Amino acid sequence: MLGQFAALTLLLGFIGSRVHVAWANLAGTECGYFSEEHLLEKDSFIGPTEHPWVARIVFTKGIKIDNADDCLGVLISKRIVLAPAHCFVQFNGEAQAFSVHLGVYNKSAAVGTLICEQDGFCVRPAQEIRLTEVAIHPEYDSRTLKNSLAVLTLEQDAKLYKSVMPICMPPPHLANETLVAQTFLVAGLRKWQDLRQMSWVNTLSRSFCQSKFGTLLTSSTTVCGYQTNSDVFIIGAPLVGMQAKEQVTQNFYLVGLLIDWRKDTDRTMSSFLAIRNYLDFIYENSDSLIVRY
Repeated sequence: MLGQFAALTLLLGFIGSRVHVAWANLAGTECGYFSEEHLLEKDSFIGPTEHPWVARIVFTKGIKIDNADDCLGVLISKRIVLAPAHCFVQFNGEAQAFSVHLGVYNKSAAVGTLICEQDGFCVRPAQEIRLTEVAIHPEYDSRTLKNSLAVLTLEQDAKLYKSVMPICMPPPHLANETLVAQTFLVAGLRKWQDLRQMSWVNTLSRSFCQSKFGTLLTSSTTVCGYQTNSDVFIIGAPLVGMQAKEQVTQNFYLVGLLIDWRKDTDRTMSSFLAIRNYLDFIYENSDSLIVRY
């Protein structure tokens, strides 16, 4: 057991050597690309340009195919990814991450390979970028997953295009609004399927969640809710909200990271680490983050 420990920075630079989608015009978009047209889709599968901030964590050189250990992160700038700390810090205190994959649409496809369907629909190859640094939250507790947050620094800037883009950071005017009784979106790769998917999440009170699963919420910085579909997303899948201005939806912004889940008959209840509680730590270990006002 690692327990609580002082701030830890791990240098990893040299460890281990839908679906048709009309391409959107993203000119001028910096983060959190939003399309109301995408929300009208009846199925839960998402195309390559939807939620393009999802990152897949790679634990050894190449893809690690192990559903029990898969982890996701979220791109928040050209050089920074956020992910749960328990993806990295093992019981021996060592990290095992090697790189991240960006723009992954089908997790079974080889990185760098153009993916084309029989009808000619193609998805741009995913990027692989090695990690140079992982900063673990100084009050992370491996026993309870309290404060389970890591800031990952990439070896080089991500190449941004339609299927790779950062998510916006939480806008300040929403910092004190309740996260309970809200509807958000979680999107990412799933544990036992290949293609990316999304689900609405209806957030619930802590007392209700604890009455269902007493161990799902470990601190006041987590929020829980039932998904509208029963799929299980890989740990680290980003929970996002929609910011509106003058009756127009502007962008998606980051609300939380999936840190745990439980099956409840035919439903899935998920627990998310609320990012707004960790902005100081994130900014201290990041650069060029984008907040849309």
